Amino acid sequence: MGYVTKNLMENEEVCYQTKIHKIIFFTPLIYFILAYFFNLVPCGENEAMGCDFKENILAVITIIAVLSLIMCLIRYIFTEFAITSRRIIHKKGFIRRETWELLLSKVESVQVDQGIFARIIGYGAIDVSGTGGSNDPVKLIRRPLEFRMKAQEEIEKVQSNIKSNESSTDRTEESHEDSSEEKLTKLKELFDKELINEDEYNQKRKEVIDSI
Repeated sequence: MGYVTKNLMENEEVCYQTKIHKIIFFTPLIYFILAYFFNLVPCGENEAMGCDFKENILAVITIIAVLSLIMCLIRYIFTEFAITSRRIIHKKGFIRRETWELLLSKVESVQVDQGIFARIIGYGAIDVSGTGGSNDPVKLIRRPLEFRMKAQEEIEKVQSNIKSNESSTDRTEESHEDSSEEKLTKLKELFDKELINEDEYNQKRKEVIDSI
Protein backbone atom coordinates (compact mmCIF):
# COMPACT_ATOMS: atom_id res chain seq x y z
CA MET A 1 0.00 0.00 0.00
CA GLY A 2 1.52 3.31 -1.12
CA TYR A 3 1.60 6.78 0.39
CA VAL A 4 -1.40 8.02 -1.60
CA THR A 5 -3.62 5.09 -0.61
CA LYS A 6 -2.67 5.41 3.06
CA ASN A 7 -3.48 9.13 3.16
CA LEU A 8 -6.88 9.21 1.50
CA MET A 9 -9.55 11.26 3.26
CA GLU A 10 -13.03 10.02 4.02
CA ASN A 11 -15.06 9.30 0.86
CA GLU A 12 -11.98 10.05 -1.28
CA GLU A 13 -10.81 7.58 -3.93
CA VAL A 14 -7.88 7.31 -6.34
CA CYS A 15 -8.99 8.11 -9.91
CA TYR A 16 -5.63 7.81 -11.69
CA GLN A 17 -2.07 7.02 -10.66
CA THR A 18 1.20 6.97 -12.57
CA LYS A 19 4.93 6.62 -11.97
CA ILE A 20 8.25 7.72 -13.39
CA HIS A 21 9.08 6.34 -16.83
CA LYS A 22 11.69 3.57 -17.08
CA ILE A 23 13.85 5.91 -19.13
CA ILE A 24 15.28 6.82 -15.72
CA PHE A 25 17.40 3.64 -15.94
CA PHE A 26 19.12 4.81 -19.13
CA THR A 27 22.07 6.39 -17.26
CA PRO A 28 23.05 3.30 -15.18
CA LEU A 29 22.58 1.17 -18.31
CA ILE A 30 25.17 3.30 -20.12
CA TYR A 31 27.61 2.84 -17.21
CA PHE A 32 27.17 -0.96 -17.24
CA ILE A 33 27.67 -1.08 -21.02
CA LEU A 34 30.79 1.06 -20.64
CA ALA A 35 32.11 -1.29 -17.92
CA TYR A 36 31.41 -4.32 -20.12
CA PHE A 37 33.31 -2.99 -23.14
CA PHE A 38 36.10 -1.59 -20.98
CA ASN A 39 36.57 -5.10 -19.55
CA LEU A 40 37.18 -6.37 -23.11
CA VAL A 41 40.15 -4.04 -23.59
CA PRO A 42 43.40 -6.10 -23.50
CA CYS A 43 46.01 -5.32 -20.86
CA GLY A 44 49.49 -6.47 -19.93
CA GLU A 45 53.14 -5.64 -20.40
CA ASN A 46 52.91 -5.63 -24.16
CA GLU A 47 49.68 -3.62 -24.20
CA ALA A 48 49.03 0.11 -23.93
CA MET A 49 47.26 -0.37 -20.58
CA GLY A 50 48.51 -2.19 -17.50
CA CYS A 51 46.18 -4.74 -15.89
CA ASP A 52 46.28 -3.03 -12.46
CA PHE A 53 45.29 0.30 -13.99
CA LYS A 54 42.54 -1.39 -15.99
CA GLU A 55 41.13 -3.13 -12.91
CA ASN A 56 41.10 0.14 -10.95
CA ILE A 57 39.26 2.00 -13.70
CA LEU A 58 36.84 -0.90 -14.18
CA ALA A 59 36.13 -0.96 -10.44
CA VAL A 60 35.37 2.79 -10.42
CA ILE A 61 33.01 2.50 -13.41
CA THR A 62 31.24 -0.51 -11.84
CA ILE A 63 30.78 1.28 -8.50
CA ILE A 64 29.33 4.33 -10.28
CA ALA A 65 27.00 2.07 -12.29
CA VAL A 66 25.75 0.25 -9.17
CA LEU A 67 25.24 3.47 -7.17
CA SER A 68 23.44 5.04 -10.11
CA LEU A 69 21.17 2.00 -10.41
CA ILE A 70 20.34 2.04 -6.68
CA MET A 71 19.48 5.76 -6.78
CA CYS A 72 17.27 5.27 -9.83
CA LEU A 73 15.51 2.29 -8.24
CA ILE A 74 14.75 4.30 -5.10
CA ARG A 75 13.41 7.17 -7.18
CA TYR A 76 11.35 4.83 -9.38
CA ILE A 77 9.83 2.83 -6.51
CA PHE A 78 9.16 5.65 -4.05
CA THR A 79 7.80 8.32 -6.41
CA GLU A 80 4.02 8.56 -6.61
CA PHE A 81 1.87 10.91 -8.67
CA ALA A 82 -1.89 10.54 -8.37
CA ILE A 83 -5.25 12.16 -9.00
CA THR A 84 -7.96 11.52 -6.45
CA SER A 85 -11.58 12.63 -6.38
CA ARG A 86 -10.43 15.70 -4.40
CA ARG A 87 -6.69 16.31 -4.88
CA ILE A 88 -3.58 15.98 -7.03
CA ILE A 89 -0.86 14.38 -4.90
CA HIS A 90 2.89 14.03 -5.54
CA LYS A 91 5.33 12.22 -3.27
CA LYS A 92 9.00 11.35 -3.72
CA GLY A 93 11.88 10.12 -1.60
CA PHE A 94 12.43 7.29 0.84
CA ILE A 95 14.45 8.49 3.83
CA ARG A 96 13.92 12.18 3.08
CA ARG A 97 10.33 12.36 1.90
CA GLU A 98 8.97 15.32 -0.06
CA THR A 99 5.27 15.72 -0.80
CA TRP A 100 2.86 18.30 -2.14
CA GLU A 101 -0.82 18.22 -2.84
CA LEU A 102 -3.34 20.57 -4.39
CA LEU A 103 -7.11 20.54 -4.14
CA LEU A 104 -8.77 20.07 -7.52
CA SER A 105 -10.92 23.13 -6.83
CA LYS A 106 -7.71 25.21 -6.58
CA VAL A 107 -6.02 23.92 -9.76
CA GLU A 108 -5.69 26.59 -12.45
CA SER A 109 -3.74 24.66 -15.10
CA VAL A 110 -2.01 21.35 -15.84
CA GLN A 111 0.74 21.75 -18.44
CA VAL A 112 2.82 19.09 -20.19
CA ASP A 113 6.34 19.63 -21.52
CA GLN A 114 7.59 17.03 -24.03
CA GLY A 115 10.43 17.03 -26.51
CA ILE A 116 10.43 14.95 -29.71
CA PHE A 117 12.24 11.99 -28.11
CA ALA A 118 10.01 12.17 -25.03
CA ARG A 119 6.86 12.02 -27.19
CA ILE A 120 8.19 8.94 -29.01
CA ILE A 121 9.13 7.10 -25.81
CA GLY A 122 6.09 8.28 -23.86
CA TYR A 123 7.26 10.47 -21.00
CA GLY A 124 7.36 14.16 -20.10
CA ALA A 125 7.25 16.81 -17.40
CA ILE A 126 3.98 17.89 -15.75
CA ASP A 127 3.57 21.36 -14.25
CA VAL A 128 0.53 21.82 -11.98
CA SER A 129 -0.25 25.40 -10.98
CA GLY A 130 -2.97 26.58 -8.67
CA THR A 131 -4.26 29.44 -6.58
CA GLY A 132 -1.38 30.99 -4.67
CA GLY A 133 1.46 29.72 -6.87
CA SER A 134 2.82 26.55 -8.46
CA ASN A 135 5.08 23.64 -7.56
CA ASP A 136 8.20 22.50 -9.38
CA PRO A 137 7.42 20.45 -12.51
CA VAL A 138 7.41 16.68 -12.01
CA LYS A 139 9.81 15.27 -14.61
CA LEU A 140 10.08 11.94 -16.43
CA ILE A 141 6.43 11.07 -15.78
CA ARG A 142 4.96 8.16 -17.76
CA ARG A 143 2.05 8.99 -20.12
CA PRO A 144 1.78 12.69 -19.16
CA LEU A 145 -0.96 13.53 -21.69
CA GLU A 146 -3.16 10.80 -20.23
CA PHE A 147 -2.51 12.20 -16.75
CA ARG A 148 -3.48 15.72 -17.86
CA MET A 149 -6.67 14.49 -19.55
CA LYS A 150 -7.75 12.62 -16.41
CA ALA A 151 -6.90 15.62 -14.23
CA GLN A 152 -9.02 17.91 -16.40
CA GLU A 153 -11.95 15.46 -16.20
CA GLU A 154 -11.82 15.38 -12.39
CA ILE A 155 -11.40 19.18 -12.18
CA GLU A 156 -14.52 19.65 -14.33
CA LYS A 157 -16.47 17.29 -12.05
CA VAL A 158 -15.43 19.22 -8.94
CA GLN A 159 -16.21 22.60 -10.50
CA SER A 160 -19.60 21.29 -11.69
CA ASN A 161 -20.40 20.12 -8.16
CA ILE A 162 -19.41 23.50 -6.72
CA LYS A 163 -21.67 25.34 -9.18
CA SER A 164 -24.51 22.93 -8.43
CA ASN A 165 -24.14 23.50 -4.68
CA GLU A 166 -24.05 27.28 -5.17
CA SER A 167 -27.22 27.15 -7.27
CA SER A 168 -28.93 25.01 -4.65
CA THR A 169 -27.94 27.48 -1.91
CA ASP A 170 -29.24 30.41 -3.96
CA ARG A 171 -32.56 28.64 -4.53
CA THR A 172 -32.86 27.89 -0.80
CA GLU A 173 -32.19 31.51 0.09
CA GLU A 174 -34.70 32.74 -2.49
CA SER A 175 -37.31 30.28 -1.21
CA HIS A 176 -36.72 31.45 2.34
CA GLU A 177 -37.09 35.09 1.30
CA ASP A 178 -40.34 34.30 -0.57
CA SER A 179 -41.68 32.45 2.46
CA SER A 180 -40.89 35.42 4.71
CA GLU A 181 -42.63 37.83 2.35
CA GLU A 182 -45.70 35.60 2.32
CA LYS A 183 -45.77 35.52 6.11
CA LEU A 184 -45.54 39.31 6.34
CA THR A 185 -48.31 39.70 3.77
CA LYS A 186 -50.53 37.24 5.65
CA LEU A 187 -49.90 39.07 8.94
CA LYS A 188 -50.84 42.39 7.35
CA GLU A 189 -54.07 40.89 6.04
CA LEU A 190 -54.94 39.52 9.48
CA PHE A 191 -54.22 42.88 11.07
CA ASP A 192 -56.28 44.77 8.48
CA LYS A 193 -59.18 42.42 9.10
CA GLU A 194 -58.74 43.08 12.85
CA LEU A 195 -58.24 39.38 13.53
CA ILE A 196 -55.09 40.20 15.52
CA ASN A 197 -54.33 43.30 17.55
CA GLU A 198 -51.47 45.71 16.98
CA ASP A 199 -49.20 44.19 19.66
CA GLU A 200 -49.59 40.70 18.22
CA TYR A 201 -48.97 42.02 14.73
CA ASN A 202 -45.78 43.85 15.76
CA GLN A 203 -44.49 40.86 17.72
CA LYS A 204 -45.05 38.35 14.88
CA ARG A 205 -43.66 40.78 12.31
CA LYS A 206 -40.47 41.19 14.37
CA GLU A 207 -40.07 37.38 14.63
CA VAL A 208 -40.36 36.99 10.86
CA ILE A 209 -37.89 39.79 10.13
CA ASP A 210 -35.38 38.40 12.67
CA SER A 211 -35.53 34.99 11.01
CA ILE A 212 -34.42 36.40 7.64
